[in-house]
Amino acid sequence: MVALLVALTILGFLALDYFVLRPQRRAAEAADAAPLGLVPVTRAIDSMPNGVFLQPTYTWSRVLADGDLAMGVHPLLLGLVGGPLDIELLKNGERVEKGAPFVRLRKQDRRLTVRSPVSGTVTDVNQAPSGSPVWNGTVGPEGNWLYRVRPDRLAQEIPFWLIADQARDWTRRQYERIRNHLLAAVGGGEIGVT
Repeated sequence: MVALLVALTILGFLALDYFVLRPQRRAAEAADAAPLGLVPVTRAIDSMPNGVFLQPTYTWSRVLADGDLAMGVHPLLLGLVGGPLDIELLKNGERVEKGAPFVRLRKQDRRLTVRSPVSGTVTDVNQAPSGSPVWNGTVGPEGNWLYRVRPDRLAQEIPFWLIADQARDWTRRQYERIRNHLLAAVGGGEIGVT
């Protein structure tokens, strides 16, 4: 009798796990893995890591220990473009000039060219960038970095870049400017009013 009670208790816990807890875990995982463009763009502002510089070209960079830059496209821009998208990258060893095409984003038949904020040589290319509109890693293969670049004149470029609160404020202003432009473009901001 006791063995039957133990077996029924175990079966009850397994059923509870399968029918109640498992769907809750799947729902939580699905919320964490939201497709590109469905993550709130404001997360690009709120979760900006320390030590990351922003440039007006909607790029970011972090100075690495060897003097190279880890660089990528600002998650705000990726969030606005949405996904899925194709990312066209430069090749390892390729030279890039400031203002030259740095990365091309393609979504269906539309293309967006992001310009390089520095002159230098590409020393490494992330072969599988996440393309995520959130800060999910500025180093490592799973991150949203695109290149390592050995810059020519880093000391001359950094004073024009933004960091910390200045970068967050700039991102907020850009987000508000774009949002207000889009609201005005659809008829004076009545979008979403019911």
